[in-house]
Amino acid sequence: MNISRRRWSASLPYPRTLRLLPALSERVRTAIGLEGLLLMVGIWAVLTLSLPGEYGELEVGQPSPVSIWAPEDVVYISEVQTAQLQAQAENNPDNLQYIYDPAIPIEQRRALVSLLDTISSVRDDPTLSRAEKLTRLAALPNATLEISVERADLILTLDQASWEALRAQTLLLYDRAIERYDALDERALIQLRERWLGYWLATTALSPTQRNLAHFFVESFLRINRTLDEQATAERREAARNLVPPQQVQVLAGETIVRVGEIVRPETIEKLQQTGAMPRPLSWSGIAGHGLLALILSVGFMGYVIAFQHELAHRPRSLLVVISLMLTALIGARLMLPVADTWPFFYPLATIAIVLSVVFNGRLGLAAAVLLSVTIGVMEDNTLALAMTLLTSCVVAVLLARSADRLLTFVTAGAGVFVAVLLSEFGFWLIAQSDGRSSDLLAQLLPMALFAAMNGALSSILALGVFNVVSRVAGQVTPLQLMELAHPSRPLLRKLIREAPGTYYHSVAVGNLAEAAAEAIGADALLLRVAAYYHDIGKTIRPYFFTDNQMGRENVHNELDPTTSAQIIVDHVREGVKMARAEGLPEQIVDFIATHHGTGLIKHFYQLALQQEDTVDVNSFRYPGPKPRTREQAVLMLADSVEATVRSKAQNGKLLPAHNSDNGDGGNAAAKVLDDLVQSIIDARVREGELDEAPLTMRELLMIRQTFVNNLQSIYHPRVDYAPAVVR
Repeated sequence: MNISRRRWSASLPYPRTLRLLPALSERVRTAIGLEGLLLMVGIWAVLTLSLPGEYGELEVGQPSPVSIWAPEDVVYISEVQTAQLQAQAENNPDNLQYIYDPAIPIEQRRALVSLLDTISSVRDDPTLSRAEKLTRLAALPNATLEISVERADLILTLDQASWEALRAQTLLLYDRAIERYDALDERALIQLRERWLGYWLATTALSPTQRNLAHFFVESFLRINRTLDEQATAERREAARNLVPPQQVQVLAGETIVRVGEIVRPETIEKLQQTGAMPRPLSWSGIAGHGLLALILSVGFMGYVIAFQHELAHRPRSLLVVISLMLTALIGARLMLPVADTWPFFYPLATIAIVLSVVFNGRLGLAAAVLLSVTIGVMEDNTLALAMTLLTSCVVAVLLARSADRLLTFVTAGAGVFVAVLLSEFGFWLIAQSDGRSSDLLAQLLPMALFAAMNGALSSILALGVFNVVSRVAGQVTPLQLMELAHPSRPLLRKLIREAPGTYYHSVAVGNLAEAAAEAIGADALLLRVAAYYHDIGKTIRPYFFTDNQMGRENVHNELDPTTSAQIIVDHVREGVKMARAEGLPEQIVDFIATHHGTGLIKHFYQLALQQEDTVDVNSFRYPGPKPRTREQAVLMLADSVEATVRSKAQNGKLLPAHNSDNGDGGNAAAKVLDDLVQSIIDARVREGELDEAPLTMRELLMIRQTFVNNLQSIYHPRVDYAPAVVR
C-alpha cells in the first residue's frame, strides 16, 4: 500500500515553479523569499492603512472623501439642530437687560462747571503769584481728574479771551456728547473719546493748546450711565432657550446625506449616525481579507518570476528594483487617487509597464501590470472600471514599447495609452447609461479626453525620465544602451579592431549568427549581437596567441608547453571580464564574456598534455565558467563554437564532402557536411552538460541549428569554377 501511494505521489504533475526552486542557490532562494515578503507586506499596507478622512474619520469642517446615501427611512430628534436654534434664541440682542441712570451726566456736568469756575477764580486772583497759581491748580481737590504742572502752566498761559472761549467750548462739547449718546455705555464712551471729540474740536476755531485742554476736560467727566444687568439678562436668555421646541428630522431612503468634497457639518455627522450610514473603521476581518489578497497576488507574481523569468530570478538585485518600482506605483496611487475624486483614470500606471518592458521584457511588464491593476481596483472600493482601464493602458503601452530602441517609441506608447484610456472610459460610460439618453455626451467626452491625454503624457514623460535610472540601478541594459555600445567608436571595440582585427571579424560573424538564431527562437537579438562584439575582447591582451590574428605567422604555441598554452587561452575570458568591468560595461554583457565558453575543455592542448605527461590535471585545461544560464548566453556559446569551427575547416579545405561528385549534387553534399558539422558541435555541448542550466528546449535547439546552417551556407556554399578569361 505504501509503495502504491509513493508511486501515485511521484506521478503527480508538480508545478514548474516547485521544480525550478531547487535549481536556485540557497542565497538566491533566501533573497527571493524576503523580496516576496516585502511585496506582500507592501500590498497589504496600501490596501489596509488609511489616509486622513477615510474609514469613518469624517472631520467636521473638512471635505468629505466619499458620497453617502441614507440606507432607509429614519425620523429622529436632532440634538444638533435643536442646540443651534437654542443658541440663536439665547444670543438674540433683545435678551440683553441694562441698568440706566440719567442723573450721572447731569452730575458730571455740574462737576465740570465747578472745576472750570475754580480754575477761573485761581486765574483771576491778583494776590497769587504765578508760582502759587501753578501750585494751587495742581493741588485742586477733584476726584475726577488730576491737573499736572504742565497743563496748569498751559492754562495760565492763555489770556482771558482765550480762556473764556475754551471754557465755553468745553461745556458746549460736553453737551453735544451727551446729546448724541443719551445712554452712555462702554462702547459709546470709546467712540466719543477716540473719534467724535477730536472730530468736533477740529471744526472749531480753537488753537491746538485750547483743543488739547478742552479734550482733556470733556473726556475726564464723561461717565458710563448704562450697564448690563447680568442677572436679568441671564434670566431672559434662559427663558428664550426654553421656548425652542425639539427639532424633528426625517430622512428618506436613498437621500444624499453628504457628497464627495462637501464640507462636513455637525448635523451631517448626526444624520450619518442616526441612519447607520457612518463609514465604520476597517474591521479585523477586512484586514485579514486584504492580507489574504496580498498573499495571493505576491505568491502568484513571485511564482511567475521563478517559472518564466529565469534570468530575473537569479538576480535578486534586479528583482528588488522591480518590486520597489511596483510598490512605489501603489503608494503613489494610494496618495493620489483619493484626491482625484471621480476622475482617477489620469493615474499614469502605464509608466511602470513601459519601464519594465524597456529595461527587462514585455512579459514582465504585463505581469506587473496585472498585479498593480488588480490591487488598485481593490484599493478603490473594488472598482472594476478603473482596474480594467489601467490594465488596458498598460497592455497597449507594453505592445508599443517592448522594443524601445528610439526615443520616439516612448511618444508612441504615450499616444497609445491616451487612446486606450479614452476608449475604455467611454465604453464604461456607455454601459452606465441605462436610460439610453446621451444628451450630455459632449460634456463627458471633454473631461474624458483631457484626463486620458494627461495619463498618456505623464506615462510617456515619466517613463522616459526614469527608465535609464532604473536600468542602471537594476544592472540591466536597455536597447538604447545596446545601440550605443554597438557603435565601433566605443573604446574597447576600437582597441579590438586595431589590435586584433581577426578576432573582431570573428566577433561580427558570431553576432550575425547569434542574432539570426535569437530571432528564430524569440530571444533578445540586439543583446546577442552586442554581446558577440565584446565576447572576445580579452584576446587583445595577447592577440597573436590566437589563430584569428596570426595571419600567416608561425603558431607561437609550438614553443610552449600545453599547460601554459591552455592557461593563456583561458586567460582571455578572465581578462575580458576585467576589461569589461573596468570600462563600465553592463553586467549582462560581462556575463556573456564569462559564459561564452562555459566550463568547456580545451581538448587540443589537453590531448597534447596527455601525450607528454603521465598525470594531467584536467581542471587546468577548463575554462572558468560559469555555464550559460539564459537562452541568449547559450546561443552565443553555440554561435561562437560553430563559427570558429566552420571557418577553421573552411580555411583548411575540410568543409567539402569526402568524395568529389560529378553528377551535379556537390552543393547538396556540401550542405550535408555543413549540417552534420553544426549538429555535432551542438550535440557535443549538450553531452558535456554546458547547456544544462540554460532554459533551451529541444525544439529551440533544432531551430538554432537550422538557422546556423542556413546562414553558413550562404557564406561557404560551393562556388562555380569559372573558366579563365581569354585575352584577345
